[in-house]
Amino acid sequence: MPIPLRSSFLRRLRACLVVPALLAAACAQAAIPPSQRQYLLDFYAATGGPGWTTQSGWGGAPGTECTWYGVECDVGETTVTGLSFLGNGLVNTPPGTPLPDWAALPDLKTISLANASLSGPVPSIAGLAQLEFFGVGVNQFSGPLPDPSGLQHLRRYIAVLNQFSGPLPPLTNLPALEWFLVRDNQLTGTLPPLTGMPALQILSVQDNQLTGTIPALPPGLQILVVNLNQFTGALPAAPNSLLTGQSIVCPNPLTPLPSNDWDVATGQTPWHAECNGAPPAPATPVPTLGSGALALLALAAGALGWRASRRRSA
Repeated sequence: MPIPLRSSFLRRLRACLVVPALLAAACAQAAIPPSQRQYLLDFYAATGGPGWTTQSGWGGAPGTECTWYGVECDVGETTVTGLSFLGNGLVNTPPGTPLPDWAALPDLKTISLANASLSGPVPSIAGLAQLEFFGVGVNQFSGPLPDPSGLQHLRRYIAVLNQFSGPLPPLTNLPALEWFLVRDNQLTGTLPPLTGMPALQILSVQDNQLTGTIPALPPGLQILVVNLNQFTGALPAAPNSLLTGQSIVCPNPLTPLPSNDWDVATGQTPWHAECNGAPPAPATPVPTLGSGALALLALAAGALGWRASRRRSA
């Protein structure tokens, strides 16, 4: 009969039209906001994208952004959560071009721009409430260190081997921070109280121009690296958590008070043998890596460990 046939045909026709419409709607819902796409394009232009070591996918059609090299998104691909470009040849283009403001990517969890040729100031990270990993080491960044205070989820802060200057940020209200590495910069002023970082495991401020006394150390600290500054006064009590022979506190003009705990933590007896004003201890040649190699190893280990921990928690 014609009516049932017509009804069946119409039902099939409606299905053919509805399914693509639903798929299109789903794709539309999965796309990141246009403002985030524009940020990515601006970032590409400002960091010499055409000259990157790897640039696959960049500039693709709207909706493909989460497949672009170095871009990480949430599960639904609705927002950008990471920029990971360790050693990918990023450079300011033209020279002096500042990085775009991170504020356009409010859901960032990972910023990894280490081992590149980026210069100038680093945008503020204060508004990135979800940030967990911040790595800009081995570049030529200058100006003040971005203040991480108040970032509840931040676990790694790595800004080694740059040209950052001025005082350290206050380092307050950072309950999850485990690594704070800012060695080999041009930082001045004092080391702020460390009570705002109760989870701190590694503190490295080596080779800056810091002064004053070293404050009380967090109870879980494992490694302290503060040599090649101008710290004075007595060392604070050594936490039981310090790893044997892994901390470095000299040279600095510290008060050379005897401490078996610090002898053990530094692997040197007495711990102050190489501090300013103390007689140097006989040197035993030990093969070591250069500071640049050590920093790169730390960055690589941090990035690999971070990705592994992210996979385990996923």
